[in-house]
Amino acid sequence: MSKIQRKRMTLLPPTASRLSKAITIFLIGLPSLLPAAAPTPPNVIVILADDLGYGIVNSYGGDPKRVTTPNIDRLAAEGAKFTEGYVTCSVCGPSRAGLMTGRYQQRFGIYANCDNQAKNSGVPGDQTLMSRYFKDAGYATAMIGKWHLGTKKPGQHPLERGFDEYYGFDSAQTDFFESPILFDGRTKVEQHDYLTREFTDRAIRFMEKSGDTPFFVYLAYNAVHGPNQAPKETTARFSGFPKHELVEAAMVAELDSGIGRVLDALDKSGKAKDTLIFFLSDNGGLPYWWKGSNGNLRGLKRFQFDGGNKVPFIVRWPAAVAADQVRTQPVISLDILPTALAAAGIPTPENEVLDGIDLLPSLKAQQDLQPDRPLFWAGSHFECTDIKSDCWENHDNPPPAWAVRKGKWKLIQIMEHGRPMLFNIANDPSESNDLIAQNPEVASEMQRAFAKWFQIGADPIAWNRVYFQQLKAIR
Repeated sequence: MSKIQRKRMTLLPPTASRLSKAITIFLIGLPSLLPAAAPTPPNVIVILADDLGYGIVNSYGGDPKRVTTPNIDRLAAEGAKFTEGYVTCSVCGPSRAGLMTGRYQQRFGIYANCDNQAKNSGVPGDQTLMSRYFKDAGYATAMIGKWHLGTKKPGQHPLERGFDEYYGFDSAQTDFFESPILFDGRTKVEQHDYLTREFTDRAIRFMEKSGDTPFFVYLAYNAVHGPNQAPKETTARFSGFPKHELVEAAMVAELDSGIGRVLDALDKSGKAKDTLIFFLSDNGGLPYWWKGSNGNLRGLKRFQFDGGNKVPFIVRWPAAVAADQVRTQPVISLDILPTALAAAGIPTPENEVLDGIDLLPSLKAQQDLQPDRPLFWAGSHFECTDIKSDCWENHDNPPPAWAVRKGKWKLIQIMEHGRPMLFNIANDPSESNDLIAQNPEVASEMQRAFAKWFQIGADPIAWNRVYFQQLKAIR
């Protein structure tokens, strides 16, 4: 019996026939004095796409003539779509580190993808991941897909992080048809289906066998990250496209189809109503995808502009979150953990610091409750857009940049480019009109806020320490 199930047990009073009239009257009135029974804790699924640009999903402005995303759009229609959703970094590894810990990854020294810089690196084993909270609360837990957080050092492997099951790979990318690094637990997988389909199958099987035990599933697809590969029958649906876009569109279609199969499985099992789903991408789109993959946002993956950090961000929970919500308050992937814990009634240990906020009050009120908080970014900034260029040789250890978003304002400084720039994101989402000369006080206040926040920054695990010191010197 799980801890959650034990918490739900209540004691039945003795029969009234054995009690005096006075005691019976007392007992009749007693239930009104007792707290209401705890609500059923929801199942929780975090679905993470890889390199899915802001402007690909139809409900975020993506062109349905190029590729349709009916199942991701269904999530948005049946829940809340955040138009100002962010991640903590514009590249895979650090973004996932922030998401899974609920903490800015700078707290434990991650500023860039570090697996190609330092052997056996990753999130330190002493950092508590989302899975541990749910495992300790009695949930069945599974990690399926792209891990990219390290497995070699003590405490890093998913099975040591609070996951009952692990089916995936620990790297930036792998072959979709014949992965040499796919593991089931600690056992290497020799044969498998197309990975997007394989990960969907595995997630559905795990949910089905959980029975009455609430589950937490981290479904981290490696789509639509390279290598660009898709089944021939799916690619054939886009035969009229330019050659370089055929497989890209098919990969999106396979991702959306997988999400649809998860939703159908929840419907079939009767668990859809009591399942809280978060959907987002780990960072912005790639430079070699089609024009408009990031909408009208400036920059791409690896940029500190919004094209690198702003992503589709959806929350669906039919039992508690009204459908057809469009929320415009700035939110960040750090908010997912505190929101999920609040939904499940799981307290945060006093010795853990989480950097996000609980979004449920806003979702239940069906209105933006603007938190008076800035969002921060600090780390590498890489502006190579030519995939064939030699500049990609140093893509995981580029020079630094930092940014702050508060309300309508965003202050950003690309250190090798010069002074900071200030943008009114509400009026200028493409970050094209620098307003720092007209608003020096706003910029100064935000820069001071960054300098104060960056005191949390730990020595880098792998990133160039000179770059780290440049950020530390900001005042």
